[in-house]
Amino acid sequence: MGAFPKPRMSVEEYLELDRHSEVPLEYHDGEVFPIGWDGLWHGNIILNVSGALVTRLEGKPCRPTTTARVCPRERKYVYPDLMVYCGKAQFLPDGESVGNPTIIFEILSRSTRNYDYGEKFILYRKLRTLREYVLIAQDQPLIETYRFSEDGSWRLTSDSGLTAEVALHSIGVSLPFSEIYKDVEFPLSEEVPS
Repeated sequence: MGAFPKPRMSVEEYLELDRHSEVPLEYHDGEVFPIGWDGLWHGNIILNVSGALVTRLEGKPCRPTTTARVCPRERKYVYPDLMVYCGKAQFLPDGESVGNPTIIFEILSRSTRNYDYGEKFILYRKLRTLREYVLIAQDQPLIETYRFSEDGSWRLTSDSGLTAEVALHSIGVSLPFSEIYKDVEFPLSEEVPS
């Protein structure tokens, strides 16, 4: 006997479910997945980056948000940890998904690292307005930024250490790691003192 196929949810059913859900839900071709926050440091980093961006973007036409969904491809809806859009927010026909992110941030964890570097980045690259994709480690002071180049490629830069800064070229600001990682504790070194 064969297994019964899993029922697939329509986009309309997903949007209605997500609208009333207590946790954000991602949608991939009929399948729905809850998105959870991965601990205290994950939340601290999101708040730190968001606060730093609000301060630096005051009076500029760009705005950070932590609660918006994007639809990079038909039948694919995902939630970035944080995004910045410039100009007026452009909503997709569902009236809730933002269609013009300039920068997307993901806070890496053991459970999401492969997804954030892999399938999610592939999806994000389909967003015509996206210019920078920022991956922030939470277990060490390390940030990797992919920038869209005029030739259509994505170029990677990597910054590390608590004295470093990450430059966000598309919005003309830099964020010091000391602000991004404020009140974040890193795992203790496994080295044994001699």
